[in-house]
Amino acid sequence: MIAVGLLRLILICLTLAGLAFAAHANAAGRVYTANMESGTVSVIDPDLMKVVVTIDARGYQTDDLLLAPDQSRLFATNMHNGTLLVVETVTHEVIATIPTGRAAHALALTPDGKRVWVVNGEEEYLTVVDVPSLKIVGRVDLGHIIGTGYIRFTPNGTRAFVTNPTLGTMSAIDVASKKVIATIEVGKHPTFIQETSDGRRIWGTDTGGDEIYALDAFSNRLLGKLTVGMAPNHLAIVGDTLYVTVGGTNEVAVVGDVMGQVSVKGRIKVGGKPCGIRPSPDGKRLYVTSEGTNELNVIDISAQKVIGTVPVGRRPVAVVTAR
Repeated sequence: MIAVGLLRLILICLTLAGLAFAAHANAAGRVYTANMESGTVSVIDPDLMKVVVTIDARGYQTDDLLLAPDQSRLFATNMHNGTLLVVETVTHEVIATIPTGRAAHALALTPDGKRVWVVNGEEEYLTVVDVPSLKIVGRVDLGHIIGTGYIRFTPNGTRAFVTNPTLGTMSAIDVASKKVIATIEVGKHPTFIQETSDGRRIWGTDTGGDEIYALDAFSNRLLGKLTVGMAPNHLAIVGDTLYVTVGGTNEVAVVGDVMGQVSVKGRIKVGGKPCGIRPSPDGKRLYVTSEGTNELNVIDISAQKVIGTVPVGRRPVAVVTAR
């Protein structure tokens, strides 16, 4: 009897462990889109190329997405009610809704994984949220309302760069002191930015025009601009190649070399008004949201073409990929 009972206990433990492993495996490799007009987040299986879960973001104008370092939590901003939504990625349950400020827009994670900084489009400050406790632990005063700007950190975590669309500038912030240390004029309506892996350059788009620009992250000097097409949006860097969604021409511009003499090397046709873009963890695919046609485009990087589309929520504007 003891042996039978012990065997049953072992089988139960193995079953529970298997279910837990399966749940975590299911969370891995997923693609998430923020659907602005639906107020939802679509969870996509990239192999099946279909939505497997739709998460109610508990707000409207769901705009930006971010995964915690261990991939266990997904953060999403809601501009309409100024909140930061936190979702448990295995169960897809909402575990917190944090008021951060009016028009909560863009997110960035400090390189140590401990803090999320939130850009509030209608406030004069950024909100700092502690990742483990999900508590607001500080703010960064900007001195003015910047609009729907974007934020990125240098890889060493010492500085942050924030775009100011309403002012046509970018601010460099010292992370330790949380003070603005430089303001650089970069374009008519600068929004999205992306840093190179070595932290030497910041690439950005002038969504009010037709150019992208490069900034020296050490000297805060504008290095130059390149015309890519009307209404450039998000950017992604894979190797030494920069990919830019161009909303005005329904294309992804392929730009190389990000650390040398840049030029447009090609263009990939996608759905209407492409916006968000993110590479797969293995660097073989690009995922591009098209807010005009409510879909996610799956691009094979080696073939430089769309190999599939996935219908998602209304007006998808951002995308992230889980490892």
